[in-house]
Amino acid sequence: MPSRQRGQRRSHPVRITIVVIILIFLFGWIVYAIGNHPRNESRTQAISLAKKYAHLKHPDKFYIYNREHTYYTITGENQKNKKILVVIAQKGGKIRVLKQANGITKNQALTQIWAKRDPKKVLKIAPGIFNDQPVWEISYLNQKGNLCYELLSFKSGKNIQKIENL
Repeated sequence: MPSRQRGQRRSHPVRITIVVIILIFLFGWIVYAIGNHPRNESRTQAISLAKKYAHLKHPDKFYIYNREHTYYTITGENQKNKKILVVIAQKGGKIRVLKQANGITKNQALTQIWAKRDPKKVLKIAPGIFNDQPVWEISYLNQKGNLCYELLSFKSGKNIQKIENL
C-alpha cells in the first residue's frame, strides 16, 4: 500500500506541470491572436475589395506598406489567370490594379538589393505607392547592422529613394 501512495504523489507534480504548460500555450496563442486581429481584418477586407473591384480570382500574398500613407496589397490572379497586384489605400479606399507583367517581381527586387547592397538581413519587402507611383519598399540591415530602406520603381526597378544607417 505505501508504494501506491508514493506513485500517486509523483504523478501529482507531473499533472501540475502539464497543466502549466497548457496554460502557457493557451496564453501565448491568445496574445498572438489578439495581436494579429487588425492585420487579419485588414487582409480580409482587402481581399473582399480586390475580388469586387479588380476581379481577383485567386488571392495569394498580403502586404502592408507604411510611408506617408498606408496601403494594403493583395497579389494573385485575375479572371484571365494573369498575375496582378491590387493596391488599396487605407484612407479613401482608392484601388490600383497593377499587372505583374508590367513591373518587376518581388524576387527581382530582392535580387537587385542583394546584388547592390549585400545586406546582412532583409527584414521586409512590400509593394506600395510613393509620390503617386508604384514601388517596392525593402527594409534591411546592412553589413554594419544598421537599418536601411530602399524604394525601387515597380515598373523599372530603378532606385527612387534610399535611406541608410538608421
